[in-house]
Amino acid sequence: MIDLNERFGGKKILIWGYGREGMSTETFFKKHPVLDAFDISEAKPDEIDYDKYDYIFKSPGIRLSQPTAEGFSHGRVSEASARDFKKITSQTELFIEAFSDRIIGITGTKGKSTTTSLMHHVLEKCFEGTDRTAHLVGNIGVPCLDYFDRMAESDDIAVFELSCHQLAYTDVSPHVAIFLNLYEDHLDFYGNRETYYQAKKHITDFQKENDLLFVGTDVPKIDTMAKVTTVTDRYVSDEMKILGEHNHYNAQFVMQVAKDVYGLDEAAVKSAIDEFKGLPHRLEFVTEKDGVRYYDDSISTIPEATIQAIKSIPDVGTVLVGGMDREIDYTPLLEYIPTRKDIHFILMYASGKRIYEELKSGCDLNNNAGSDADNIIVVDDLKQAVAKAKEITEKGKACVLSPAAASYGYFKNFEERGDAFKSLV
Repeated sequence: MIDLNERFGGKKILIWGYGREGMSTETFFKKHPVLDAFDISEAKPDEIDYDKYDYIFKSPGIRLSQPTAEGFSHGRVSEASARDFKKITSQTELFIEAFSDRIIGITGTKGKSTTTSLMHHVLEKCFEGTDRTAHLVGNIGVPCLDYFDRMAESDDIAVFELSCHQLAYTDVSPHVAIFLNLYEDHLDFYGNRETYYQAKKHITDFQKENDLLFVGTDVPKIDTMAKVTTVTDRYVSDEMKILGEHNHYNAQFVMQVAKDVYGLDEAAVKSAIDEFKGLPHRLEFVTEKDGVRYYDDSISTIPEATIQAIKSIPDVGTVLVGGMDREIDYTPLLEYIPTRKDIHFILMYASGKRIYEELKSGCDLNNNAGSDADNIIVVDDLKQAVAKAKEITEKGKACVLSPAAASYGYFKNFEERGDAFKSLV
């Protein structure tokens, strides 16, 4: 446990970034008045005066410069001077340092929000009637310092969804780490897959011999001091309410951690897994209208997720694809689309139009029909895409928003995009 007075007493702190996490950090230090003073700033990196502060609590989305794999592999990006860099910290780093032994940290390119929520749900159910509970924190939207006092006063567990941005600038790792998978993503921020991987890998880089890492088969081999368990099985149940083979895999991580680490009853864990209904915007059934079922999978930001959605939802007739073009590799989707002539693909926004051009130039869309393939349709935006989907989707089929792209530039986030889809439907 950290002594806040010993760590921060008489120090001056900068809260850098004033979104949800920055506001939470401000509330935390007002509640624990151990500081001489703190400032709040949303300045650019070259506008920060490091000499004025003892600690700088950086929000996850602030990029100090173009990161490098070498920098992240050493625990910090080579930025400014080593003296200045030691001042940079975060909510994530403070919370994990304080409560590492009672944290389950979960990361991965896809599935981390569902897995984190499912793990939290299972622990809550299995802890009913005891003095212990579980708290859901992190990238899923709940700032971890909001639960600092509860964790300090109890034996509770924090289930912590960790994004690459939260992990990148930390020098601590949780006792139990789950690394689900690794696909190409966030290249606009990290530049290449290796740098992105090195940021993610901080979930285990600072684990010790008594710590535990549960890793998926899509994750590169990791050099870590922790005890490593590679999860290869799928959770088997016909009662699961959440769709998709990938979610049976995610559920297996939850089963193994709940049973093997915390000694929870397997039948109780199974019951809790089976009743979990999933999260909004993740293969979420919206409604049935005029005989067509509509699904919101706005969380999909990479091609692998869109392909998984198509495989998970019964009788897909139309898929809405496209958003911000982050220059990720769309090869999996470019290879998959020509094999599914039974599905209409409505391509929109910058990445959708790029997919169309790459299909036209590099793939046989429809028996050498090129750009005239009748199941490939290009529109400008989501409104046009939904209108077209209503027109062409057959009764008994499903229409799925699964963009394989980020929402930025068109919507505030994937939630707003999903809500817009629902409203248009």
